[in-house]
Amino acid sequence: MKTFAYFLLSGLAVAQGSTSADCPKLPGGVVMGVPVPMVKEHIPTGCADLEILVARGTSEPDYKEGNGKFGVIIGDPLIGNLTKTLTGARGYPVQYPASNQTGGIVQGGLDVADRLKKMSTECPKMKFVLVGYSQGAAVMHAATNKRIPEELYSKIIALVMYGDPVFKMSAIPAFPAALQSKLLENCAVGDSVSLHKLVVCD
Repeated sequence: MKTFAYFLLSGLAVAQGSTSADCPKLPGGVVMGVPVPMVKEHIPTGCADLEILVARGTSEPDYKEGNGKFGVIIGDPLIGNLTKTLTGARGYPVQYPASNQTGGIVQGGLDVADRLKKMSTECPKMKFVLVGYSQGAAVMHAATNKRIPEELYSKIIALVMYGDPVFKMSAIPAFPAALQSKLLENCAVGDSVSLHKLVVCD
């Protein structure tokens, strides 16, 4: 069941041109905690075979050189590579501030749930992948914590998390049991918020 999740992970490695487990770095000049602008024009319309919902990390900017929309560290290289490989696939940038603002994670979780419900109604054959990096992984936990209806779980074909801050926090709900077989948790050497010395956490 995790085959597609591993495919996504390999797609990111190819996009970055490296299989290094070292933590990627933010570009210079990024002030952590500052909100990232949400651009409504970046929201795709119509139907697709597959939509990859990406929740970026804290204050993670877009990749300016490649018309980025999803976050320079994970989302932009991942979507850029996979949309060249998978016909009918597209990305969706989760609409949340990715900042230190109170309520941002819940806002993102609601956006993910609303997007799945909306697109499942408008495009019944569409499938989804949930991708979260750092704070964005917490957003995906929020989305799946009683916000996404269980009847939509079959439409989610993979969950891929990077540097998930919730991975070792027992006080925060884990992903639902029905989605665990589709989940791939990834942690890099030197990751200060997740497990250490492992690329695949589970």
